[in-house]
Amino acid sequence: MSGLSIYYSVLNVLKRMGGKAMWQNLLDELQRTGVEVSKSGLNQALLKLEIHGRVRVTNLDEIRKIVELVGED
Repeated sequence: MSGLSIYYSVLNVLKRMGGKAMWQNLLDELQRTGVEVSKSGLNQALLKLEIHGRVRVTNLDEIRKIVELVGED
């Protein structure tokens, strides 16, 4: 998968999921739709998207995270 594809895939899946998803559900949905991404790959993509103001990742506890869209095209 090309470098930018993962970012667009994450944003598109989040939009389809109503703009908010649990981190694990996001990973599962990406993989279900054919996006080959590891846990660390997803974390790296989310970090870059967060830096650019597109998503917000909130820790609910030690293992659960919620991912939300914050910027629109």
